[in-house]
Amino acid sequence: MHKLNVQILGPSSFVSTLNELKMFLKFNPLSNNFSNNSNIILFHVDALKDKKKKDLINNFDSIKICAGKRKDLIDIYDANIELPTSLTEINTIIDKTLAKKRFNKNSSIEIKSYFLNKN
Repeated sequence: MHKLNVQILGPSSFVSTLNELKMFLKFNPLSNNFSNNSNIILFHVDALKDKKKKDLINNFDSIKICAGKRKDLIDIYDANIELPTSLTEINTIIDKTLAKKRFNKNSSIEIKSYFLNKN
């Protein structure tokens, strides 16, 4: 299976934890420089405190997944991961969110200013 490239943003402890556990993840965590070939951005809610990172997240054109405590999570993103969590839960949420996004994209057609849902 081809691994997804997932951009990781957040506190150093969040980023380093995911990097240490990458052999158990179904995706390739990218954490150094922001990469344009990322399929998904997974960020800790604390990343939104930094204006530069917040702008980067909000301008990202693909899937956005926010991780944090339930009271901190913002529901405007594609998915949320409540921390603490398990590796299985992280992998499941990423898989489900990607499948949902692909299904929605393949289920609609844009004709001029109209959207047609094939379902």
